[in-house]
Amino acid sequence: MSECDALEYYIFGLIALLLGSVFYNLKQKQELKNTKERDAILIKRAYFNPLTDLPNRRNLDIMLEEQIHRAKRREKGFLLAVVKLINYHDINLRSSALAKEFIIEAGFVILFNEYLEEDNYQILFDRIQNAFVDYLEINSKTRLNFKIHIGQAEFLKDATSGEGLINEATRRALKN
Repeated sequence: MSECDALEYYIFGLIALLLGSVFYNLKQKQELKNTKERDAILIKRAYFNPLTDLPNRRNLDIMLEEQIHRAKRREKGFLLAVVKLINYHDINLRSSALAKEFIIEAGFVILFNEYLEEDNYQILFDRIQNAFVDYLEINSKTRLNFKIHIGQAEFLKDATSGEGLINEATRRALKN
């Protein structure tokens, strides 16, 4: 075997290693991309409602805990509001598709941060109430009226935990 042949084998070996490395890296990159996509799907399933795509209760609990820690650090309160559709079951009996659409269109818990001025809370509540003032005509014989109540609870003033805030705001929404 001549020196030239040995050099050719050496070059072919290096090319084979280089190609193997490139293919291996491409495969690893694709596997990493697939893993990230699967993780994103799992996170979405864990923290968002599959029907509405809105944050679920677990997500709300995490957001509430973060807000409570932030409020304690800054020694400020914040507001949580619950929107309750009082006649949901009546609407569901008449039109389940409309009831599902309502769930998609309306969030039931609104978490305000401590930076929002109190005067602005009422502006938002008025807008929500006005959005549900009109009735919806399904056909010439059926009209649906949405009846909502909004309950609110303030951190530190009304409750000191996320669960307490939700319970108090819900109680006030049902009391209206």
